[in-house]
Amino acid sequence: MFGHSLRLIKIFALILLLMVFYALARAEFLIWNWNLFHSKSGADILWAFFVGMRFDLSAAFCGVAPILLLSFFPWPGKWNSVWEKVTWGLFCLVNVPFLILNLVDTEFINFVGRRFTYDTIFILNEAQGKMLNFVGSYWLLFLINTVIVAALMVSSWFLLRRPFGKTHWQGSFKAWGAHGLMCFLALALAVFGIRGGFQRKPINFVNANVFTAPLLNNLVLNSTFTFIKSYGANDIKHEKYFADKNEMLALLNGSFVGSSLKGQRPSAPQNVMIIMLESFGSEYFGTVDGVTRTPFLDSLMKKSLVFENAYANGRRSIEGIAAIMGGIPALMSEPFISSHFTANYFLGLGTLLADKKYSTSFFHGGHNGTMYFDSFMQSAGIEKYYGASEYGNSKDDDGVWGIWDEPFLQWMLKEVNGFKQPFLTSVFTLSSHQPFKVPAQYQDVFKEGSLPILKTIAYTDMSLEKFFAEAAKQPWFKNTLFVITADHTSIHYRPEYTNEVGDYMVPIFFYHPEFKFPKVDSKMVVQHIDILPTILDFLEIPQKEENYMGSSIFVDGDKVAVVFNDGIYQLFAKDYRIRWALGQAEPVMFAIEDRAGETPLTEPAARKAVLLNKMKAQIQYFNEGMWDNKLYYPNPGR
Repeated sequence: MFGHSLRLIKIFALILLLMVFYALARAEFLIWNWNLFHSKSGADILWAFFVGMRFDLSAAFCGVAPILLLSFFPWPGKWNSVWEKVTWGLFCLVNVPFLILNLVDTEFINFVGRRFTYDTIFILNEAQGKMLNFVGSYWLLFLINTVIVAALMVSSWFLLRRPFGKTHWQGSFKAWGAHGLMCFLALALAVFGIRGGFQRKPINFVNANVFTAPLLNNLVLNSTFTFIKSYGANDIKHEKYFADKNEMLALLNGSFVGSSLKGQRPSAPQNVMIIMLESFGSEYFGTVDGVTRTPFLDSLMKKSLVFENAYANGRRSIEGIAAIMGGIPALMSEPFISSHFTANYFLGLGTLLADKKYSTSFFHGGHNGTMYFDSFMQSAGIEKYYGASEYGNSKDDDGVWGIWDEPFLQWMLKEVNGFKQPFLTSVFTLSSHQPFKVPAQYQDVFKEGSLPILKTIAYTDMSLEKFFAEAAKQPWFKNTLFVITADHTSIHYRPEYTNEVGDYMVPIFFYHPEFKFPKVDSKMVVQHIDILPTILDFLEIPQKEENYMGSSIFVDGDKVAVVFNDGIYQLFAKDYRIRWALGQAEPVMFAIEDRAGETPLTEPAARKAVLLNKMKAQIQYFNEGMWDNKLYYPNPGR
C-alpha cells in the first residue's frame, strides 16, 4: 500500500479506537450509577448507547483533527518512525485528557446533574490540594480509570506502529491522485463527523434530548463533546418576546402585591439568620424505610412555615449562594459569581440592610477563596466573612474542604454572641459534601445506609441540634428569624425524586421562636430568589429598586419558578410544568405530578399559554438584566 495513504487509514483506525473507549466510558457511567438507572428499561438504555455513538463520533473526530491534518502532508518514508511518534504524542496529549473527562463524569454527574462543560472548569481550582483525598475516597474508580487510560495509550501506540502489509513510498501519478482523493474524502468525513450528520445545523446538547428523563440524556452525551461545545458558547441571547416593558413585568412573580404581614410584624427589632445546608435535597428529610437521618430538622419543621413546592435556582453551590444572598437565579450556563456579569450592578442582602444599620456576616467553614464566596460577599454588601482562616484551628479541618460542621457552628455561635443587634448573619455548612466523611469519633455513630451522603446528613443534623440548643440560651434568639434551605440537591435517594423536578427540590422553611406567622399557601411555589424579598418584607424594609424575578413568600399569587440546565428551560407551577429547549424544540407541558414526563399535555391550552408567557418574561427579564446591566426597576410604591 502507498505509505502516505496508509497513514490516513491509521488515523481512521484511531477514530474507531476512540469510539470503543468512549463506549467503554459510557458503560462505566451506567454501571457505576446503576442505582439511578435500574428503573430504566433495557430498550431505553440500549437506545441511549446507540444514539450516543453520534456524539462519540463527533468527539472522536474533534480529538484527532490535529493529527488528521498532519497526515495530509507528504512526510518522507524515512521519517515514518518520527511521524508515528509525533502522531502518538499529539493523540495522547489531546485525547487522554478528554477521556479522563468522561471517566471523571462517572461520579461528577452526581454533584452537578450534567456532563462536564467549560464553565465547570472553575471547580478544578477548588480541587487543588484535595486530589489525594478524592483518590482515597474513590480508589476503586481511580484504579479502573487508570487502567482504561493506560489501555488507550498502549493500544494507540501499537496501532500506529503496526505494519499494515507491504508499504511503498515511491508513488506514481495514479497513487498520488488516489491519495489526494483520500485526503478530500477524509476531510469530508471529518466535517460530517464533527457536525454529527448532514442536517442544517451541527448537533448540540439539545440533540441528546431523546428521552424525557435527563439522566438518560446524560448517558447519551459525551463529556468531550459537551466540553468542546460549551467553550466560548454564549447562552444569553437577546430574546425579545415583549416590546412593552410593563407587559413583561406584569407576568413576573414580583408583580404580585399585598403582604399578609401588614399590621402583624414584630414590634421589636429583628435579627435574621440564614442557614444554607450543603446538598440537603428535600428527599433526605422525613422517615424513609422506618429511619430518619434528620430528626432535629424534622422536629424544627413542625414548628416552622414550610413550603411543599420549594425549588433551588441552580444545581451548584456557587449558583445557590448567588440566588439566596443576591436574588440572582442561574439562568445561564456559567455561574453569575464567576462570570463577567458579576461586575454588574446588583443589590445583595448586605447592601439592602446597610441603611437600617444591620451588622452583616457570612460564615463558611471552607478554605478562604472557595468558590469566590469571600469576594462575592463583598459585592453583596456583607461586612464580615468568616472562613477556615478566621477559625484558625487546623485540627478541626476535614482534610478536604475545611472545618467540620459541629465545631464550626459552635465557634460561629460565639462570634454571633458578640454581634451588635440587629444583625443578619448566614452560614453555609460543609460536611455533607463529597467525599462524605464524618469525624473519627462519629464513625460508628452515623451509619452510611444506602448512600454515602446519608451519614453526613445525619452528622450535620446533629451539629445543628447542638447549635440550636446553645443558641436558644442567648438573648438574641427570641428576636431572630431563621431561614433554612439547601444550596442544591445531590445524589438521589428516593425514586420519586430521580427526575428533572426532583433535581431542584430543596427545603425552604422559616422558623421564629416567638412570632406566629400569618396564614399563607403552603403549596405556593417558592424558590431561592424569594428569600431576599421575604426578609425585606418581614423587616418592613422598602425597596426603591426591585428585582421582579423574586417575591416575598408572604405575598400570594400564581407564582412560578424557572430553572435552566444544558440549554433547557423548565418552569414549575403549582399545577403544571413546562420544558423548553429554546430554539430547538416546541415547549412541552406536563402535570406537575408527572415528574418523569411520561404524558405530554396540550390541554388546557389557555393555561399553557399563560405559563409559557411567564417563562418568556423571566427569560427576557434575566437576559436583558445581564446584557444591559439593568436587573432592577423602580418600585412604584407598591
